[in-house]
Amino acid sequence: MKSFLKGLWGFVEIVIIIYVICITACLLSTNKFGFTQFGNTTLLTISNHMEQFLPESKEHDLIIVKGGAEDIEVGDKIYYYATADNKYIVKTAHVKEIVSQDGSTALYQLDDSQSSTIATTRVIGKYSAIYHNIGGVLDILESKLGFLLLVILPILLIFMYQVYALIIVIKYGDEEELEKEEKKHPKKKIEKRKETKKEENDEIELL
Repeated sequence: MKSFLKGLWGFVEIVIIIYVICITACLLSTNKFGFTQFGNTTLLTISNHMEQFLPESKEHDLIIVKGGAEDIEVGDKIYYYATADNKYIVKTAHVKEIVSQDGSTALYQLDDSQSSTIATTRVIGKYSAIYHNIGGVLDILESKLGFLLLVILPILLIFMYQVYALIIVIKYGDEEELEKEEKKHPKKKIEKRKETKKEENDEIELL
């Protein structure tokens, strides 16, 4: 039973470490617009403020957008950064026309009500997938309080346990080895017990 619990705790430690690494990677990969981005893949967590600009999504959804501006063609549904109330938001529309294109830069006209035009630097990419309610979880994990309670605290608990385990090994490691040896050689166990009892008696006589 004891070995099973040790194995279970070891598995839990591995899961926690992997989870902490993933969350830390998300935080370190935040772009200048405040969203997590890995290469050409951007994770868009939908807040209450952004919900009104993305009619196909709801609050706490997670939208994964892949690709950059290089492979965008007329008719593609794209996501792009915009501003509202002095905040960066995300909008979506179909490309109506590529107004100009010069190497890696381009200007796109959209099919929205304002016939907006946006530059390559504001384009996130094409629509890929949407996952409901996962965005809210990611927002909590990436918040300051969430990072403290769900990242720092688990790591602290693992560290404290490892320190405790080290102390136990230093203090009782020899006794555990002795018990294993006694199980293998019962005669040595009797002799060791006699020697220990004799040493105790000698100490009493000296006192």
